[in-house]
Amino acid sequence: FAPCIGRLSGRPASADAVGMTPTASQLEQGQHLAFLLGAFRSGTTLVRKMLDSHPLVHSPAETWFLLPLVNLWEGVGTCPRYNPAQAAAALKNHLSQAGFVECCRAFAGRFYHQTLPAGKEVYVDKTPMYLNIAGALPTMFPAARFIVLARDPRGILWSRHTWRHADASSIASRIKGVAGDVRRLAGFVGAHRDRTVLIRYEDVCVNPERSMRAVCAHIGVAFDPCMIEYGRTDHHEGYGDENTRAHERPHAHSVARWGPELTPQVERELMDLCTSEALAVLGYGAQAQAAA
Repeated sequence: FAPCIGRLSGRPASADAVGMTPTASQLEQGQHLAFLLGAFRSGTTLVRKMLDSHPLVHSPAETWFLLPLVNLWEGVGTCPRYNPAQAAAALKNHLSQAGFVECCRAFAGRFYHQTLPAGKEVYVDKTPMYLNIAGALPTMFPAARFIVLARDPRGILWSRHTWRHADASSIASRIKGVAGDVRRLAGFVGAHRDRTVLIRYEDVCVNPERSMRAVCAHIGVAFDPCMIEYGRTDHHEGYGDENTRAHERPHAHSVARWGPELTPQVERELMDLCTSEALAVLGYGAQAQAAA
């Protein structure tokens, strides 16, 4: 999904932009809208529930709707009812790519507006699969802000391997997927630093207030202490990590915790595929050097 219009510099959701319920038109441009980007099993559900505990922020379970929406233009994959590639070709007979982006914006704006509860002023969409279309988001939503959550790749790999819904694949077979996500995340940060705040899972667990203050400043709301005690707030539930339901606040028990299956050989291969450049961008340069 190549950018089809000139990249516009979006304003932060600053104090003068917050204070009223956003309209669908504002949301479709990305005003009052932020995306939480992170690899699958990197702690995004924890962060979204902390954000959702803020009285002015709505961060529900994963939305997913942008994936099929963008694929209307890309036309990849299969579907039992129709050929996606043929449907995309038909669509392109009617719309330019710029026109299609406008249509996507209109739908997204209505979606976010319809699902934003009364009293909430900032919508934070947390859908890990959106990392696969992250390059399109700054163009589609020119005023949106981005929160990037990084995690030590070894922690991501171990979490994917031990997840209760995981298949029986070996830990080594999961390396490529983790490394690809790490590189995509670092690439996004490098390309959109002016619209992105980078936080790390380990910091969220050890010093959650500092991480949340950085995020709040970026999206234009004042820090609220209730964000730390996220378990005391009722949250919209759907796709996401069930483990967050067992705790009321972040904890450090899952930081730097992995088992013997993550051998030195697996660790070296993982870090090599992530690349030292990507790890340095995300703040894990020292870990990459230690594994070399």
